[in-house]
Amino acid sequence: MKTHNFYQKEEKELISINITPLIDIVFLLLVFFMLATSFIQKSTIEVNLSSGETLQTEKQKNDVILTLNKTGQIYLNNKLINISNIKNEIIKIIDNNPEHKILIKSHKKIAVQKVIRLIEEVRLAGTDNIKLVNLEK
Repeated sequence: MKTHNFYQKEEKELISINITPLIDIVFLLLVFFMLATSFIQKSTIEVNLSSGETLQTEKQKNDVILTLNKTGQIYLNNKLINISNIKNEIIKIIDNNPEHKILIKSHKKIAVQKVIRLIEEVRLAGTDNIKLVNLEK
Protein backbone atom coordinates (compact mmCIF):
# COMPACT_ATOMS: atom_id res chain seq x y z
CA MET A 1 0.00 0.00 0.00
CA LYS A 2 1.19 3.40 -0.93
CA THR A 3 1.17 6.14 1.58
CA HIS A 4 0.35 9.55 0.33
CA ASN A 5 1.99 12.45 1.76
CA PHE A 6 -0.68 15.10 1.91
CA TYR A 7 1.87 17.59 2.96
CA GLN A 8 4.14 18.01 0.07
CA LYS A 9 7.45 19.51 0.65
CA GLU A 10 7.46 23.01 -0.69
CA GLU A 11 10.60 24.76 -1.46
CA LYS A 12 10.60 27.98 0.42
CA GLU A 13 12.04 30.89 -1.44
CA LEU A 14 14.22 33.28 0.40
CA ILE A 15 12.25 36.55 0.53
CA SER A 16 14.26 39.73 0.65
CA ILE A 17 13.53 43.38 0.02
CA ASN A 18 15.82 45.14 -2.36
CA ILE A 19 16.42 48.60 -0.84
CA THR A 20 18.86 49.86 -3.43
CA PRO A 21 16.25 52.00 -5.26
CA LEU A 22 15.03 53.36 -1.93
CA ILE A 23 18.51 54.55 -1.02
CA ASP A 24 18.86 56.21 -4.43
CA ILE A 25 15.59 58.09 -3.94
CA VAL A 26 16.58 59.24 -0.45
CA PHE A 27 19.90 60.59 -1.73
CA LEU A 28 18.16 62.40 -4.60
CA LEU A 29 15.73 64.03 -2.14
CA LEU A 30 18.60 65.02 0.11
CA VAL A 31 20.48 66.67 -2.76
CA PHE A 32 17.31 68.41 -3.96
CA PHE A 33 16.54 69.96 -0.57
CA MET A 34 20.16 70.98 -0.02
CA LEU A 35 20.23 72.82 -3.34
CA ALA A 36 16.76 74.31 -2.91
CA THR A 37 17.58 75.85 0.47
CA SER A 38 20.80 77.41 -0.78
CA PHE A 39 18.94 79.33 -3.51
CA ILE A 40 16.50 80.99 -1.11
CA GLN A 41 17.51 84.61 -0.65
CA LYS A 42 16.12 86.70 2.12
CA SER A 43 15.60 90.35 1.34
CA THR A 44 16.74 92.62 4.11
CA ILE A 45 16.92 96.30 4.78
CA GLU A 46 20.12 97.52 6.34
CA VAL A 47 19.42 99.64 9.41
CA ASN A 48 22.07 101.43 11.42
CA LEU A 49 20.82 101.98 14.95
CA SER A 50 22.16 104.76 17.11
CA SER A 51 23.96 103.87 20.31
CA GLY A 52 21.27 105.34 22.53
CA GLU A 53 22.43 108.92 22.18
CA THR A 54 19.84 111.48 21.18
CA LEU A 55 20.45 112.59 17.65
CA GLN A 56 20.21 116.31 17.05
CA THR A 57 18.61 116.91 13.69
CA GLU A 58 18.58 120.36 12.29
CA LYS A 59 16.33 120.98 9.35
CA GLN A 60 18.34 121.86 6.33
CA LYS A 61 16.95 123.22 3.10
CA ASN A 62 17.48 119.83 1.38
CA ASP A 63 15.65 117.82 4.03
CA VAL A 64 12.18 116.37 3.55
CA ILE A 65 10.63 115.26 6.82
CA LEU A 66 8.10 112.45 6.94
CA THR A 67 6.55 112.13 10.39
CA LEU A 68 4.65 109.04 11.52
CA ASN A 69 2.92 109.85 14.79
CA LYS A 70 1.55 107.57 17.51
CA THR A 71 -1.88 107.28 15.89
CA GLY A 72 -0.42 106.25 12.52
CA GLN A 73 -0.98 109.55 10.68
CA ILE A 74 1.69 110.58 8.21
CA TYR A 75 2.86 114.16 7.76
CA LEU A 76 5.03 115.39 4.89
CA ASN A 77 6.77 118.60 6.05
CA ASN A 78 4.03 119.16 8.67
CA LYS A 79 1.23 118.59 6.13
CA LEU A 80 -1.10 115.61 6.61
CA ILE A 81 -0.82 113.16 3.70
CA ASN A 82 -2.20 109.77 2.75
CA ILE A 83 0.28 106.89 2.30
CA SER A 84 -0.92 106.33 -1.27
CA ASN A 85 0.09 109.91 -2.21
CA ILE A 86 3.59 109.80 -0.70
CA LYS A 87 5.26 108.29 -3.76
CA ASN A 88 3.95 111.00 -6.11
CA GLU A 89 4.86 113.82 -3.72
CA ILE A 90 8.40 112.50 -3.18
CA ILE A 91 8.85 112.12 -6.95
CA LYS A 92 7.89 115.78 -7.43
CA ILE A 93 10.31 116.88 -4.73
CA ILE A 94 13.19 114.77 -6.06
CA ASP A 95 12.63 115.95 -9.64
CA ASN A 96 13.18 119.53 -8.48
CA ASN A 97 16.33 118.70 -6.51
CA PRO A 98 17.84 115.18 -6.37
CA GLU A 99 20.01 116.19 -3.38
CA HIS A 100 17.06 115.95 -0.97
CA LYS A 101 17.47 113.79 2.12
CA ILE A 102 14.38 112.03 3.41
CA LEU A 103 14.10 112.01 7.21
CA ILE A 104 11.52 109.59 8.57
CA LYS A 105 10.54 110.39 12.13
CA SER A 106 8.43 107.74 13.80
CA HIS A 107 7.03 107.29 17.26
CA LYS A 108 8.69 104.48 19.19
CA LYS A 109 5.38 102.67 19.80
CA ILE A 110 4.35 102.55 16.14
CA ALA A 111 4.26 99.13 14.45
CA VAL A 112 7.38 98.26 12.47
CA GLN A 113 5.27 97.23 9.47
CA LYS A 114 4.00 100.80 9.08
CA VAL A 115 7.53 102.20 9.13
CA ILE A 116 8.70 99.64 6.57
CA ARG A 117 5.71 100.43 4.34
CA LEU A 118 6.65 104.11 4.51
CA ILE A 119 10.29 103.31 3.66
CA GLU A 120 9.17 101.20 0.69
CA GLU A 121 6.97 104.01 -0.64
CA VAL A 122 9.94 106.40 -0.48
CA ARG A 123 12.21 103.87 -2.18
CA LEU A 124 9.63 103.34 -4.94
CA ALA A 125 9.78 107.08 -5.53
CA GLY A 126 13.39 106.63 -6.63
CA THR A 127 15.61 107.50 -3.69
CA ASP A 128 17.60 105.54 -1.14
CA ASN A 129 18.75 108.63 0.74
CA ILE A 130 16.65 107.86 3.83
CA LYS A 131 17.42 108.54 7.47
CA LEU A 132 15.37 107.11 10.38
CA VAL A 133 14.88 109.21 13.49
CA ASN A 134 12.89 108.56 16.67
CA LEU A 135 10.14 111.02 17.36
CA GLU A 136 10.75 112.55 20.80
CA LYS A 137 7.16 113.57 21.45
